[in-house]
Amino acid sequence: MTGGPGSRIRVAVTGLGMVSSLAPDREGTWSAMLAGRDGLGPLTRLHLPLEPARLAGEVPIACGRHQTHCEAMALRALEEALDGLEPACDPRRIGIFQGAGTSGLPVAEAYLAALLQGRRAPAAEVVQQSACTVTDALGRRLGALGPRGTVMNACSSSLLALGQAWERIAAGELDMALAGGAEGLCITTFAGFSCLKAVDTAKCRPFSRDRAGLNLGEGAVQILLEPLDRARSRGAVILGEVLGYGASMDAHHPTAPHPEGEGAARALTMALRTGGLPGEEVDLISAHGTATPANDGAECRAIRRALGSAADRVSVTSSKSQFGHTLGASGAFGAATALLALRDQVVSPTLRLEDPDPDCDLDCTPREARERPIRAALVNAFAFGGNNVSLILKRWGGA
Repeated sequence: MTGGPGSRIRVAVTGLGMVSSLAPDREGTWSAMLAGRDGLGPLTRLHLPLEPARLAGEVPIACGRHQTHCEAMALRALEEALDGLEPACDPRRIGIFQGAGTSGLPVAEAYLAALLQGRRAPAAEVVQQSACTVTDALGRRLGALGPRGTVMNACSSSLLALGQAWERIAAGELDMALAGGAEGLCITTFAGFSCLKAVDTAKCRPFSRDRAGLNLGEGAVQILLEPLDRARSRGAVILGEVLGYGASMDAHHPTAPHPEGEGAARALTMALRTGGLPGEEVDLISAHGTATPANDGAECRAIRRALGSAADRVSVTSSKSQFGHTLGASGAFGAATALLALRDQVVSPTLRLEDPDPDCDLDCTPREARERPIRAALVNAFAFGGNNVSLILKRWGGA
């Protein structure tokens, strides 16, 4: 991961599925984003009458018997990513890599609530509380017998899972990998972020002078990766190319980023070096952009440290302004929107950016989508504990 491109196998994205609070599919979500809509609304599924923040990006979805909300969203996203494809490769060479946040925690909360109320909780629900239930459900659907990984690295989880999937294909170890994440709203995380005073009572405003915190959201993204040569030989539609990624730690604070973005800048620099791409060729950054006071300024400083003068011409956007912070799945959401931006040559807007913070002195695409040439994109996910991941994607031009 830390070296140059060398003789690595090129890795293509051949499938993409999204389930968000904006729409239950990829194109519906993307169209709503470009139209400047958001999926944030009153919190209805969780009973939290004492919490001051009552906005969230909820996803209404029917769950099967003995199926968690996260599994239902992830499996729907998988079917869209497959688009009718049944993998025709050795199942031992199909891997599943997922980022998890709450995962089975909502089931655990319901189980505990039943016990505390003197009701008999279904024993079958105990097995659904594992962090890897989504990964296992996706593996069963695909019949995958290759490596499986469930990353729990806070908000960088699913982007790190994407990087790990890229590594295994680039090394020639897999013929196909499914990477992504699914996140469901739950009482524990909602109350926890509220206790940290990280949640805004109004709709969030990334990069704004008056930003006051994030809104929580839920959803799922699944991304199908293959060796480029294999994808071309079967005539697959190629949505983009993964060039590499970088990961680092701040070792600074349990929840706050390094104020100068030092660790985040190292992740960005590592991604560029791994992908063999100069910063001048990056036209888009799908930012972590949480709208918390500490994060946005630190991220902008990290971008300047990594890109230098090239930072002045890059477009930055925060999709969290449209469907909230999806925690463990947020990195995969950032990658999905970057892939669609590369495909359509348009940058989705950062909503409600009326009064930019001078500390966030980049072009953060305020209010409206913007068409522009986009050759390559960096995707950021910077998590609690100073866990930083940056992934680099390139537009597919047929060569």
